Amino acid sequence: MRDRDVEAEAKVPNGADRAEWYRERFRRAQAIAAQKARKKAFGGQPSEKETAHMVTEFHARGGQVTVCPPADATLNTAQESRRRRS
Repeated sequence: MRDRDVEAEAKVPNGADRAEWYRERFRRAQAIAAQKARKKAFGGQPSEKETAHMVTEFHARGGQVTVCPPADATLNTAQESRRRRS
């Protein structure tokens, strides 16, 4: 048993809450298994060439990453905060 599993087991509540916790854990395991099956059916991970092509098409259609800030923006922010502390 992995350490993470042992820690998770220690936090399991009793009674009806415990049953719900196990049902949720089972649902998550099923979701992960379904994702793996879809990935395998689709052909696995794309090659470097396929990935580059998909990214190029995404940007050609005007795609922008809106979920996360660009890596260079994050790096610049971190460097600026370090300068201020010094």
